[in-house]
Amino acid sequence: MPLAEAESASSPPKVPIPQRPVRRAVSRKQKAIVEDGSSTAATATQPDTVINKAVFLRKFTENALLQVKEGNHEEYSKLVKVFLYSQRETSTSPEQYVQDVTPWISAVSANVSALDISYRELVGAILFSDWIAAPDDNFVHRYSTLVLEIVSAHPAWVPQAMASLVRWFIYGVQATEVALAPAVHDRLHALLEQVYRAIPTCGANMAAAITDAYPFRTAKANVQVLFLQNTLRTLDYAIGLRREVLRTVLNRIIQVDVEVQVGIEDRGSAAADDDESDNEPNFGAADEEGIFEFEEDEAAPGDSDSEDEDEDEEESDVDHDDDDDSDSDSDSGSDISNTSKLGKIKFCAKRVAAKLDAIMSTLFTWLEQHSQPDELTLEMPESTGELFMVFLDLFSSVVLPTFKSRYTQFFVFYLSSKSPQFSDLFLGTMMGSIGDPIRSNAPGQATSLTKVAAASYLSSFVSRARFLPSNVVRSVMGVLVQWACTYIETQEQLQREAEEESKLRQPHPWAKTYAQAAASSKGGLRSSSNSSPSLAADFERHAVFYAMTQAIIYTFCFRWRDMAEAPGGGAVVESELDNLRWCPEVEGIQRIVFSKLNPLRACSSTIASQFAQVASQTNFMFCFTVLQQNRRSASDSKEPGNGETPSHSSLLRTELETFFPFDPMVLPISRQYIDDIYFLWQDIGEEASSDEEDDINSELNDDVDVVDQMVA
Repeated sequence: MPLAEAESASSPPKVPIPQRPVRRAVSRKQKAIVEDGSSTAATATQPDTVINKAVFLRKFTENALLQVKEGNHEEYSKLVKVFLYSQRETSTSPEQYVQDVTPWISAVSANVSALDISYRELVGAILFSDWIAAPDDNFVHRYSTLVLEIVSAHPAWVPQAMASLVRWFIYGVQATEVALAPAVHDRLHALLEQVYRAIPTCGANMAAAITDAYPFRTAKANVQVLFLQNTLRTLDYAIGLRREVLRTVLNRIIQVDVEVQVGIEDRGSAAADDDESDNEPNFGAADEEGIFEFEEDEAAPGDSDSEDEDEDEEESDVDHDDDDDSDSDSDSGSDISNTSKLGKIKFCAKRVAAKLDAIMSTLFTWLEQHSQPDELTLEMPESTGELFMVFLDLFSSVVLPTFKSRYTQFFVFYLSSKSPQFSDLFLGTMMGSIGDPIRSNAPGQATSLTKVAAASYLSSFVSRARFLPSNVVRSVMGVLVQWACTYIETQEQLQREAEEESKLRQPHPWAKTYAQAAASSKGGLRSSSNSSPSLAADFERHAVFYAMTQAIIYTFCFRWRDMAEAPGGGAVVESELDNLRWCPEVEGIQRIVFSKLNPLRACSSTIASQFAQVASQTNFMFCFTVLQQNRRSASDSKEPGNGETPSHSSLLRTELETFFPFDPMVLPISRQYIDDIYFLWQDIGEEASSDEEDDINSELNDDVDVVDQMVA
């Protein structure tokens, strides 16, 4: 054998190693994985190939991020495209999405420290992908871990992360989402709680995200309820956010609440326009309805105004002369238009009221869960007290300044019933808002509107809160009477000082009297026959005093039984009202009513009349002569609020005439939380009116159906 052949046989053949082609072959296969965004190309590979694939994806992600710094976005754009996914905007199935994205989670997680603000497109795609609704729990767990890692490593992404998560609060509104909604919300709150505990400073971002995403008042009821349910659920673990988030919640509720009240007023205006077409004026009809009968007359925002409909039918039957045929046709068309307008307003008011009912009942349910007494001590836990203080603070800043709020205040009413301490705190807060009678008009004090509103809340609360014992009612009445008497004494002292000073400056008594009369009558109430001109100053100046007087007589009408005893002691027997023994707290009422400020003239005429009736029937006092004098003088003088400052004075008068904040709760679902703690109007000699209850229930049958349809 030749030597060359022997050497060839004894040594292994020299085969060139194609290093670059081998890497290119692997790179092409893995590059196909990147371009496809999936792992299907490697399903037949061996385990070591899978490991190599994971390493490659990690290296690919790292290189893509580095290339962005160099201005090359080609590979980075492919990486962003992997995470872009929306169930509503893509044909990719959820299962395929899970399979495509799963291998990339570890790759991005390995490079999470590099995800600074330069990679907002990638982080945005990761956060705003529909990953949380994926069908695979393991995938969701890994993905949520990635999100947590991103915000933990870079807190700058927390606001965007919160916005991406809060948007899932309303998942479940669509019929196709109902089945998966509970699981999605569980995953959502699990991650939110982890982020909240891992990043203590994220609370402000979470509250801001909730505020920004909160549905507008025109959103459907089911959207409002679902968002509110998840918002309240966040407050179970993010307790530090309660004040700020509940402020947003109450602001949104009060917007819908005011819309209900505006709808009722529009309905009343439409009905008034309809009545005017009859050419049969009925002056004073509104006064005859009475505050103390409103439970029947104004029970529901969408009651059936059958009387108006009957009047319309009567109008259509009226015969006119032949010469007035054209006018008749015009009137008929106007009647149809007014009836159609009234019906539309009633329907809109009903739907808004039903929406408000659904929202408020959701919050009532949450409050009930967080205001249960301790099973051993039967006392309210400290957490409930803290929650009440939050609501009391929000009531003062959000609800109290809102004039047309109709139902939102019942949250504080409900919480106050849970503990005597809560009731005392609420009453004390209202008295604090009213302020000192001596410095009530001093600069820097709360506005007159706020004080008048506080007096209305105070009296309405005491009158309607069944859970208040008699001793508390008497104590509040004593405080109110003392305030009013002190105010009268202060005004009388100021009057005496002014008269003494005037004597020194004005040598002619007749000129002094004329100047005082002119000053006192300017822009306000004129003096009655028993009033000093200077004390009967304008309504705006003494508005708080008038509000306090109205609070006294309003409370007396409702709770006089708590302030009197039978002649021999014990409970009052309403068939024997002679010689009742009255508590000392009411002794100053007569002085207030007959004072020179003549408060009954400034108070609501309905309440003043009802007080005169109750006081007379119980032999407490007789003041019908004052009312008669006021009526006679009113016919000869202009009404308050028509002077130089009509806007502010008219608001104050309207507040006294129409604002009784704890009027009956007639929302059919929410009222279930109020009925047992609520005091209904009770005529003398009768039990609490069951007819009133029946009327409210009959008028709300349709509202229950509307609520069921809107939240279904």
